[in-house]
Amino acid sequence: MDVNNIALVRATNIIPFDGVVRPISEVPYIKKNTSTQFSFAISDLLRRVGVIPPVSFKITKEDMEKRQRILEEYIPYISDYNSMVLWAINGLVPDDGENGFANNTFSNKKCAIIDGLAEQLQLSNVVSLVPTDTAIRGNVKLSSSAIILIEQSEYEALSDEQKNQLTKLNIKTFSGDLRQAVEQTLLETGRYIPERPTLSRSDGGYKKSDTSEELKSTINSVAKENNILQLYHFNILINGHKENLGELANEFDNINIVNTYFQQQFFDFLSKRMNIENRLATNLHRHPNIDFYLKQLCQEIEKYGIENYKKLVDEYNQGLENLKNAGKLPTPQQVVDLVRKDMEKDDDDIRQDGIGIDD
Repeated sequence: MDVNNIALVRATNIIPFDGVVRPISEVPYIKKNTSTQFSFAISDLLRRVGVIPPVSFKITKEDMEKRQRILEEYIPYISDYNSMVLWAINGLVPDDGENGFANNTFSNKKCAIIDGLAEQLQLSNVVSLVPTDTAIRGNVKLSSSAIILIEQSEYEALSDEQKNQLTKLNIKTFSGDLRQAVEQTLLETGRYIPERPTLSRSDGGYKKSDTSEELKSTINSVAKENNILQLYHFNILINGHKENLGELANEFDNINIVNTYFQQQFFDFLSKRMNIENRLATNLHRHPNIDFYLKQLCQEIEKYGIENYKKLVDEYNQGLENLKNAGKLPTPQQVVDLVRKDMEKDDDDIRQDGIGIDD
């Protein structure tokens, strides 16, 4: 087994019509995040006013999902940052639920992309080589060997123009289980042997098979020969191993920059619409993750009326969606570049240009 037998596999709902897979740092990106300090504060407020039921000892998975859906209606979109596109090797990355927690599910995606590591070593910037977290930094131009699997009904729902774009790529449709479709496709190439990647570090990233040890050995050899890191994405962010990360050294800081920027934009919007007094508005902008100021904001929201506040959230989120659809929402990388440029001015009173909701 050698590098030509290593396949990169990515499950996604985003079909790369132009043959390029982009990290979220390079595209306008918004999402709901229920794990921010502000989300926790709003969740407490919603329980206090009875919008979210109090937690009980007999809470079910369905109860938790319902609480999550309610909370998402009361929080703004923010963005995120990742300059890397993550892939699994020779199989579909397992769902988090297989390890007892369920933050990410991949087996229900409508698309999977398969390409050869050998080709991507020539075309792209492969920065880390790990069974479930192989990372390519920047845009990934798919090679002529790449295969794009698309769920049959998803493909049929595409417009004629979209289908025409895909004629330049190697497309295969599937029905049923995505993992099985990926494994069958890998076998059909005559080049790759499918494996079952796992999230467990103890087994080296794969369920035991007749060929899993040889694959792990090949991955290690390729990484060593090409001077590629072998770090999981989380370890790249925290750099607990104190590796020389080079161009990835600012990844964690950039995540914080983007999250903070979007939180500031929402607080500035809220301060104007709710006529929040200037001192609190300034503190929220400068320190958007401090509990003391968030509690003060929640007190103002409660006085303003939780449903009136929700209308403002809806207006703000719709504004971001409109900007995204119009191609005017900045990418996370553009936000980072803007904020870092202002950081160099060393002026605590500088406020970056707004996103443009009120324009």
